[in-house]
Amino acid sequence: MSTPKIEISANNLIKILLLTGGLLALFFYGKDLILPLLVAAIIAILLDIPVQKLKSWGLPNWLSIALAVLFMLLFFLLIFWLLNSQINTMAEDWPTIKDKANEKLNSLSQWANNQLNWDYKDYIEGNKKLVEKAEGLISTFLASLMSLLSQSLIIFVYIILFLMQKKQFITFFKKQFSNEAAISSLLRKSAQTIKNYFVGKGKIMVFLFIIYYIGFLFGSVPYALFLALFASLFSIIPYVGNLIGGGIAVALSYLYAGSTPALIVIGVISVTQLVENYVLTPWIIGDEINLNPFITIFGIILFSALWGVVGAVISLPLIGVLKVIFDHTKGMEAWAYLLKKTD
Repeated sequence: MSTPKIEISANNLIKILLLTGGLLALFFYGKDLILPLLVAAIIAILLDIPVQKLKSWGLPNWLSIALAVLFMLLFFLLIFWLLNSQINTMAEDWPTIKDKANEKLNSLSQWANNQLNWDYKDYIEGNKKLVEKAEGLISTFLASLMSLLSQSLIIFVYIILFLMQKKQFITFFKKQFSNEAAISSLLRKSAQTIKNYFVGKGKIMVFLFIIYYIGFLFGSVPYALFLALFASLFSIIPYVGNLIGGGIAVALSYLYAGSTPALIVIGVISVTQLVENYVLTPWIIGDEINLNPFITIFGIILFSALWGVVGAVISLPLIGVLKVIFDHTKGMEAWAYLLKKTD
């Protein structure tokens, strides 16, 4: 069955290009306005799954939405509580961690001086500055999370409004184009792309957390729960997420407990990543985000520059939706082909 196409005239195409340029400028300069709206739309699409399930059980629309939103709040509160409790524990041990980090870095610097004849003067002071920079990066990361949390109220309101006015938004898009079948197919496949990607990612993250936690416990890795949770949550960022989360887990375990726990962390993460990349991702997510590797990397960098960590998280499903739009638009087939991964 062929995909229905949206016909766009030359004048409309010019308008679309101008609109695209305007949107990119708006995305950059108006990110405080656009980002909460976009995050809310994605969460609303995901929450539509339990809403529709609850409605199929005979519950009214308002109650289905209320229960789905309540479930979302409980889920995020649980994650926040787990992270907060672990961060508080680490905060109490932070002076010890800093001392051990300085000690390990000084030992490495001394070894480099003795074995490699590096002329590395004042390495002790340099190592202290390195630890202070790492501390500053952690503070910056936590500040960015707090900034996102500060917008949680408006995101919450947007989510409820999106769910309550879903039919009105769908009707609005259908009224913009004469080919209702094409718009219906576009909206359905776009929503399905977002759902399949994030639901699949969620399943993979749960698997990663369980394996990481069990492996870290058996290896007597310090802060096993925090490191497993942190590394698995960071895996939601395509490609670099596993590197960042795993790298921090390795560094922290080495600086606090030594080389053996760090090697255990490396082994557990490496084996798990092989399973994720070659078994879980193709099996669970499949071809929903089957994108050109160049476009994938460029998209992650672009959205990260626009919206930071959140932009990196939502980059691939957004590009996937863009591919769906091109697939459904007459004259844009070449752009759809460019976004696809080919053998």
